[in-house]
This record gives sequence, C-alpha cells and structure tokens, in this order.
Amino acid sequence: MDFAPRAAWRMTHVMFLLAGALGCAHALWQRHVLLQDRSALVTQVEAQAEAQQRAVRHLSPQAQAARPEARAEVERLAAGLQRPWQPMLNALQIAIRNDASVTRVQPEADAFRLRIAGQADSSKAFLDFVQRLQDDASWQSVEPLSESRQPQPEAAAGGKPVSFLLAVEWRQR
Repeated sequence: MDFAPRAAWRMTHVMFLLAGALGCAHALWQRHVLLQDRSALVTQVEAQAEAQQRAVRHLSPQAQAARPEARAEVERLAAGLQRPWQPMLNALQIAIRNDASVTRVQPEADAFRLRIAGQADSSKAFLDFVQRLQDDASWQSVEPLSESRQPQPEAAAGGKPVSFLLAVEWRQR
C-alpha cells in the first residue's frame, strides 16, 4: 500500500492544459488572418466605389441629364412588379370557359390594367366572356376594344372564328 500523497498536477492534466492553450492560440491566429483578409477586401471595395464615383463625376452633360429619366424608368418598373399579378391572373382564369380562349395577356405596368387578346366561338360567346368578367367583383372595368371575324381557313386550323381585344382594370382594394 502506498500512502504517499498524489501530485495535484498529473501528466494528463498538464496535457489537457497544453492542448487547450494551443487551441486558443490557433483560434487567435485564425482570427488575425481573417481580419487581415477582411481588411484587404474592404479596401478593394472602397477603391472600386471611389473609381465608380470618379467615373460618374466625369460623365458628359447629356449622360447626366439622362440619369433622372433612367431613374424614373427604374422606379416605374419596380412599382409594376409590386402589382397583384397572381390574383389578377387567377380571376381571369376563372372567367375562361371552352367557348372563349385567351391568346395574349399584356399587363400595363403603370396601372392595374390588362389588355387581353383572344378568340371565341361566336360573338355571343365573346359577350358571355365579357359578362363573366364584369360579374366578377375583382374587376373595376371591362372594356371591349375590338371584335372581328376570322377567315374560315384560319378558324378551321384550330382557331376560333371570332378574334377580340379587351382591356380590364383591377379593382384596387
């Protein structure tokens, strides 16, 4: 039996302490490297931004005058993307039956309007389609713009005999 007191610092404790110290030193070194990389990237981005600002300052007067127009166009297009296109197209799809088909939908980005081109089996089918759109509370106005009869060969080739164009305006809630 050994009654001698045990050493407070065994070799395993010392190894764990050294491993922890080495891990901390490695983490600090990695932090230092990452901060240097970040600093280099920030300097590069700032240099690019300054170069762009210098290029803008050296624009011709015509180019500088065109910038407000371009900015207004970008703002107009961004506003057009914020329209409720999905509900508008869903409401249009609900009104379509077998007697009328839509061949083109042209949205107007400035307003809540769609220009719809299509074909119908007859003038009555076209008027029924217009009536279905008017009965839907989603549409504020439905305006038939044109209606024409197709020549027989085009109608026989899979198309319908009546072509139409109309404009619908979405009811803004």
